[in-house]
Amino acid sequence: MSVELERRVQKLEVAHDDLKSSINNLNTTLALLNQTVSTMYENEDKKKAMLDKIYLFVFGAFAAAAITWVIGGGLTR
Repeated sequence: MSVELERRVQKLEVAHDDLKSSINNLNTTLALLNQTVSTMYENEDKKKAMLDKIYLFVFGAFAAAAITWVIGGGLTR
């Protein structure tokens, strides 16, 4: 009975070690995934900020042209 018990304990230890290894691999993968997602959010925020600046510049240029046209006489020319 003792030999059978030792063999079962050894199998459990091997299985436990395998589970610990799998958990460590999953933790590493999860950490890398979190880092990737946060980097993607940062890049998306930068892209959105750049687009907002471009939109403001274009709108400002049209507004300035319209104001200049109105001040210059507009339709009375």
